[in-house]
Amino acid sequence: MVRKNTKVTNVQRKKSGQGLISSDFASADQAKTFRGRSWVLPMLLVATGVFCFIAFRGQAATDDLYWVTGASYIGLAVLMFWLRRPFLRIGKDAITSRRFGGDRSLKAEDIQEIAVNKDAIVISMKGKAARWAFSRVYHQFPVDETRPHLVEFAQRHGIALQQEA
Repeated sequence: MVRKNTKVTNVQRKKSGQGLISSDFASADQAKTFRGRSWVLPMLLVATGVFCFIAFRGQAATDDLYWVTGASYIGLAVLMFWLRRPFLRIGKDAITSRRFGGDRSLKAEDIQEIAVNKDAIVISMKGKAARWAFSRVYHQFPVDETRPHLVEFAQRHGIALQQEA
């Protein structure tokens, strides 16, 4: 919450020509963000919308909600495809990603291993926590662009790095 308030205050101070409040915020801006594209859930929603159009076509003459239901599923799919994009933000001492329940941040000391191959990135956490996986096919994620930044992050923090060709 403090970072969010600091960010808002710094934007206002920058507009008025004053200096920034905190240098921690300036270092947070140096984070590199890589965005993918989620297509599986939108595809499922489109299929559900098409199913509604096909399965309830007998209702079309008597009920206007037939069109609203099918169009709502397809509209939600379009919104999720264009707006809810998975990302991986590599900061100075943390990695942030969008998970299903919201944005999650992972500090460097909580990362056990980073595995990078030609089609996927897998970040393993210490303990019994789930792994974060970013795939070129499933997430349409730019693995080649992300690789050098993850290698640098792992070397800087002494994290085990597994690279496969």
